[in-house]
Amino acid sequence: MQKKLAVLFSAVALMSANWLAHADVSDKDMQLIGRALSFVEGGATGDVIVAIVYSDDVPGSKDAADAVATVLGSGLKAGKVTLVGKVISVSDVSSVASGQAIFVPDGMQSQYSKISSATAITVSTDKACVDAGACVVSVASAPKVEIYVNRSAAGERSINFASAFRMMIKEI
Repeated sequence: MQKKLAVLFSAVALMSANWLAHADVSDKDMQLIGRALSFVEGGATGDVIVAIVYSDDVPGSKDAADAVATVLGSGLKAGKVTLVGKVISVSDVSSVASGQAIFVPDGMQSQYSKISSATAITVSTDKACVDAGACVVSVASAPKVEIYVNRSAAGERSINFASAFRMMIKEI
């Protein structure tokens, strides 16, 4: 009986991790991220590479990263920037330049230490990433627009936002 329960709990945990990794990222979410990037002082305009990370250790994360890349298509215009997706392994975050962004899909908690080492701005739709300090910005477009910024994570990467943006966000 205990063995059956252990198998059942393992299956539920795996499905939960898989579901988290597949949480839908919408066009509106990515528009919010693009607009947030537009408010970085001295930030990029024009095409901005968004490295979308996955980890072979996180079930479903590659599919989640590919889904975000599909949302971005060949480039998604958002404010002053056009987001251009590029799917990368989490082991390659150190190669992402500071003028670029790193998108962290839901369910990547086990990789936060690697993600935190990045010098580029880290963004997500997963507030847990901002709460943990691995991401600088987290957005949600539904049911209402919410933008969170981890002040400490931004400071570690020398990222400052325009004062107009600060009125629209919740700082952690």
